[in-house]
Amino acid sequence: MNKIRRFLRAAVCAAPLFVGATLAHAETEATGTEASSQRCVAINRIDQLKVVDRENVLFYMRGKEVYLNQLPHPCPGLSRHKTLMYRTSLNQLCDVDVITVLEDIGGGFMPGASCGLGAFTPISAEEAETLLDEARK
Repeated sequence: MNKIRRFLRAAVCAAPLFVGATLAHAETEATGTEASSQRCVAINRIDQLKVVDRENVLFYMRGKEVYLNQLPHPCPGLSRHKTLMYRTSLNQLCDVDVITVLEDIGGGFMPGASCGLGAFTPISAEEAETLLDEARK
């Protein structure tokens, strides 16, 4: 009888841990992002953008933070030699917003493909450089 009580007590104590881990895993599966990712970044903190490839854009922030944005789908025309534009009515750029590739037509720019953003995942400056180096190969 004591063994059953101890087992039940342990199961009841462990249940919240299991549920928490399951919910975190479900969030990752549902959104396709890690729990440390965030949905938005403040526009006034964006210092520079660097395109890694058709699916990844690096956001360099004031304060030395770097975020990797993995687009949900490859973006046609997106390359490191292209200019990007984004427009939002808020003071944040979020995973529901869209970036537009600008095509250089000599005397100006013409909007090209528009693509949705993904979540913003913090990475180190070293990881960002590694991604850029790998993309150049």
